[in-house]
Amino acid sequence: MNNPYSKAPDEQAGEFFRLALAFLSKHKIAPTPVNYQLAYDYVSGKNKQLKTLLDEHIGVSETVSPENLWHVYQQFYQQDIATLENMRQELRQLIANIQNEFKRSGGTITGYSNRLDMFASVLNSEPSQEEMTSEVDSMIHDTNSVAESQRQFNSQMTDIISEVESLRSEIEQIKEESLTDALTGISNRRAFDNILEKSLQSANDQNSPLSLLLIDIDHFKRFNDNFGHLVGDKVLRFLGKTLKRCIKGQDIAARFGGEEFAVILPYTSHIGAKVIAEMIRKSISAIELQDQEKKKSYGKITASIGVSEYLPNEASSTLIQRCDLALYQAKKEGRNRVIVN
Repeated sequence: MNNPYSKAPDEQAGEFFRLALAFLSKHKIAPTPVNYQLAYDYVSGKNKQLKTLLDEHIGVSETVSPENLWHVYQQFYQQDIATLENMRQELRQLIANIQNEFKRSGGTITGYSNRLDMFASVLNSEPSQEEMTSEVDSMIHDTNSVAESQRQFNSQMTDIISEVESLRSEIEQIKEESLTDALTGISNRRAFDNILEKSLQSANDQNSPLSLLLIDIDHFKRFNDNFGHLVGDKVLRFLGKTLKRCIKGQDIAARFGGEEFAVILPYTSHIGAKVIAEMIRKSISAIELQDQEKKKSYGKITASIGVSEYLPNEASSTLIQRCDLALYQAKKEGRNRVIVN
């Protein structure tokens, strides 16, 4: 596994060290190795989902319980490490099995080759009928043994290939999970960053349009304060489902951070992007959220949306910044609207 902290300059790492300790002290968190890693990644900004989750815990209470911190650590670090280590162990065992099978098969083939040489020498010595019969019987026996050994080897290799395919599927699943937001089921910020860079490169190469949407739930904090974080999570899941329903083809929806979402629209100009943005906005505001068990209404939610079309050779950060300004303008003008920048 590559060291994720190897590229940080010494001065920057030192600054993060001081900020991490200050963060732990401010929120009365014990400076254990686990908590320090959480704090370091929080202040360095290298894991935005972790930062959002810790901010939510801190928003409820100025301090975070050791149990909650351990739960966060397990969610972001321990599970993947343990799973990958188990896979490494399984692959080591598979390799050992393959090596043993080749050794055993190689030994059998070598013995059979020697037996053929011996049979050839017997034939060259003008053997009697009895000797010929005996040698032929021995060759039939040895040939059957090699054939059986080969069948066993093929069976072993089939089983090993099946295990390798199973491991590959597990690795693909872990890869997919690492790029998926656990709460909403759409792409996370890490996946968004990767896909956006590739999409911009493709737009440049093909001289094709591309647009970006940034979507923010209006007054989400107030909604959380009134109804609690569990209901807030339901709102976020609802928005994720709405985005998946409204996009198609190569369009990508992602949770950008907190209550903010993003949509990448390849081959789409700002004109088409505004149409899609309006459809998303109306789909969000058209639904009244309800608790079916408690027969309780949470009312309607609305969202503000910023739209920007990619400019040739524009940096991804600049595109995001322009789109963020459009989103800010939508909120400034009264929310529940789409602004193109």
